[in-house]
Amino acid sequence: MEREQATGLTKVKLALHRPVAGRPYFELCCNLAKLGSVRVAFTLDGQVARIWFISTSLQKATFTSEVSRVLREVSK
Repeated sequence: MEREQATGLTKVKLALHRPVAGRPYFELCCNLAKLGSVRVAFTLDGQVARIWFISTSLQKATFTSEVSRVLREVSK
């Protein structure tokens, strides 16, 4: 995340079309070397990234569905 913030978050996309509780959620694909690739859902609080979800599902539709389900559960 530090490297991505230093380059202006060029690989970051919106994870969901609509904000949740007024906050946009972003996603980033990361290659964790021996652990493989993951997608991470997070929010930004100034310079601090708060990670909410990590998934090995790399397909966008599957990841979005997983993130939506988790955030619904958390917001209950």
